[in-house]
Order: sequence, then structure tokens, then C-alpha cells
Amino acid sequence: SLILALLQVSGYAPKVSDEVLNQIKGLNLKANFDVFVSLSCHNCPDVVQALNLIAIYNPNATATMIDGGFFQEEVEERKILAVPMVFQDNQHIGQGRMTLEEIVAKLDTNSAEKDAAALNAKDAFDVLVIGGGPAGGTAAIYAARKGIKTGIVAERFGGQVMDTMDIENFTTIQKTVGPKFAQDMEAHVREYGVDIMNLQRVSKITGADQTANGLVEVELENGAKLESKTIILSTGARWREMNVPGEAEYRTRGVAYCPHCDGPLFKGKRVAVIGGGNSGVEAAIDLAGIVEHVT
Repeated sequence: SLILALLQVSGYAPKVSDEVLNQIKGLNLKANFDVFVSLSCHNCPDVVQALNLIAIYNPNATATMIDGGFFQEEVEERKILAVPMVFQDNQHIGQGRMTLEEIVAKLDTNSAEKDAAALNAKDAFDVLVIGGGPAGGTAAIYAARKGIKTGIVAERFGGQVMDTMDIENFTTIQKTVGPKFAQDMEAHVREYGVDIMNLQRVSKITGADQTANGLVEVELENGAKLESKTIILSTGARWREMNVPGEAEYRTRGVAYCPHCDGPLFKGKRVAVIGGGNSGVEAAIDLAGIVEHVT
């Protein structure tokens, strides 16, 4: 549509497939969205743009962006200690970097059932890659270039690199940013006809020696099952955790992993930085200008 084209040209909306656009139009939402951001957060703009796009195609929906660094009272009232954080009609529905597809999946109550039905209908793969980061994407390209049927199952295509701002050590590219890197990688993978099954988590793998047809069976959390002659595991990395009591419960509620994004929300507070390497020192220096005290 003209509205979407203008938003994309101006940089205010992500590229959207016809399938996702039709899913947005079919939501028929009546809702008010609030998204809390900080101006230093590189993940926030995509979430804001996604909610704006949803509001445009759902006339009874609104989207409001709130800068947590300027509206401290509201931040304290809603206990917001991580951005971006999204509320629907004052109910918390998500936080952190979320793609448009992820947000739409949260809002479409029937999406899991529809996904499962579509996935169950797929023919067996020659190679199925589990993981959509740089390793998974590269493995899929190598396999598909050999002319064999290849698929990728990914919780979030791009992986942890999606949370990375500056990438300056990838040969032949002097500098790029994580989301752009992931977008280019997805385009490269799709060029070879690889079937990318995004927003899916694997719950169980059954070996070929234990199945009736001699194929590896991959069961997803939504109940769908995929089959393949070969599986490549490329499950990637996660933020390093301390594994102390309360860490999981207070993630995004006081435990944060991005001082650039979430630092402004800790204004005037006493903060501890865990880690003494270059990342820890950089975080401490950044926070020192905002918070009361850094340990």
C-alpha cells in the first residue's frame, strides 16, 4: 500500500512480506499500545515502528512511545527496568528486541495452531539446520548450493547478532550493525530457496534409528513435527548468566544485559556491573554518568 511504501522509504517501517501484512490486517485489534524506550537503545526503533505499522492497519488501535529517561514517574509506577517494554491496554506483553513477526505472533491468538498445521504439511528435508545465526545461515547456504532440499528452524533468525550494534570484524565489510547484518544474511539464504521456519523452538529430536521411516524427527514446541535425512545443530550463543537465585525472576526487572539501552532507567540508583573485562569496564564508564554509584 501507499502508506507502507512511504513509511519504508522514510525509514519508519521494516520490510514486510504480503503474508505478514495480511496477518496484521486480519488482527482486527481494538487496543492501546504503550512502548517504553530510551534514546540510547538501538533495539527500540524497530519495536516502535512495528507497533506503528500495526496501529495503521488496525484503525481501533493506537501506539504511544514513551521515553523512560524523561518520564521517570511512570517508569517507577510501572516498575520498568528494561527497554523496549511493551504494554497492551496496560498489560505487559513483551520486552527486549522483538521483530514485527514476533509481535504479530503474540497478538494473533491462533498463530501457533496455524503454524503447526503448515509445518506438519511439509515434505521431509535432506538437511535441516536448527539455529538461525551466522553459523546456521552459512551451513544452509553450503547445503543448498549442492542442490539438496534445505530448511532452517530458528527461534529468531539472526540470533544473538540481532542484539549487536556495531560489527567491525567481519572480513570485507568494514562496519555494519547487527540487524542489517541479519537482514542481509536472510536475503542471501533465501536466494538459494532455503525454507526458513522462524519463531520456532525445538523441544525434541528423535534419531533416525528410532523412527519407522529412517528419518530424523524434529518436534517443535507448538506440536508440529518435521522430518529430515540429516540435522545440523547450530544453536549459537546466549548472554552469559551468573546462575544465582533470583536472576531469572528479575530479568528485565532489575537484571539487565545492555547498559546502553537500559542504563537511563537506573538514573539515581546504585548499580553493580558483573564482569571486569573490556565490556564490564565500558558498561561501568557509561553508567557512571547516569547512576548514583557503580560497583
